[in-house]
Amino acid sequence: MPLNTQISVYLKHRVGSLNELCTDLSDAGINIKALSTVDDIDWAVVELIVDDIERAKVVLGKLELRYAESLVLTIELENKPGALAEVIKPLSENNINIVHTFLTGVGRRSLLVLHTTDNKKADAIIRHSVAEH
Repeated sequence: MPLNTQISVYLKHRVGSLNELCTDLSDAGINIKALSTVDDIDWAVVELIVDDIERAKVVLGKLELRYAESLVLTIELENKPGALAEVIKPLSENNINIVHTFLTGVGRRSLLVLHTTDNKKADAIIRHSVAEH
């Protein structure tokens, strides 16, 4: 369960803004490993996990885009009923609140991105829980 830096990029609502961001990251040789968007009134918040955070920040600076960084957990799961519950139940039992999450599945595997109130403790709990199973 690696801890990763997630970048939250603030994009104005306009046609092509997400395309420009993704294209500029691609042109810089940066791979997007996970992406989600959250809609706001005038802005979209694009949550990104990339393979080169420092180069991504350079690209965002050149584009003059506002962004924030946060620590998140990325967890690969089996794509089956109950896999998510197995991960989040011990967090709840240990009084760790999930602030933001997204999940996607392809074939037999899923990728879960979790932002909690204590990511380091959550990582230890999940590692311990997985070791027991």
